[in-house]
Amino acid sequence: MLNSIKIHSSSEQETIRLGEALGTILKPLDRVLMIGKLGSGKTRLAKGMISIATGVSQDEVVSPTFTLINRFEGDFPVYHADLYRIESDQIDGIGLEDALEEGGALIIEWAEKAVGFEEDSLAIFIEFGDEDEFRNLVFQWSDDGSWSERIVEVLRRFQHEA
Repeated sequence: MLNSIKIHSSSEQETIRLGEALGTILKPLDRVLMIGKLGSGKTRLAKGMISIATGVSQDEVVSPTFTLINRFEGDFPVYHADLYRIESDQIDGIGLEDALEEGGALIIEWAEKAVGFEEDSLAIFIEFGDEDEFRNLVFQWSDDGSWSERIVEVLRRFQHEA
């Protein structure tokens, strides 16, 4: 069974902060699948996650639009993929599988193009809100996966910082 929760962000900085809360609970072999329109905040969310999970500066976390995948080193590797510029049938062989084989976490922007990464993943659907900076983020995960207990911690951390 799938669970979901909707979180509201009122600024880019708040979206990054939410990503930071996610970064504190990110662990090896995690899959975070982000789906949203261009400019919706996928990279901002990834920026927060990756910087906290690996200790790199947020300035170092940029969308891998042209390189397709960036690898960040920390206690474990975190891979950040952006599938915007490729088609679904071109994804095999670009290295997404390598991230999991090497014990890393995998964060995918435009994840609706990737097939086969849904198992025990956290899907995040990002939608534009009523005002320019507002975003609605719908988190979705499976009951029987590893995210159920950890999502509660993310919400606690995010709301505590608000």
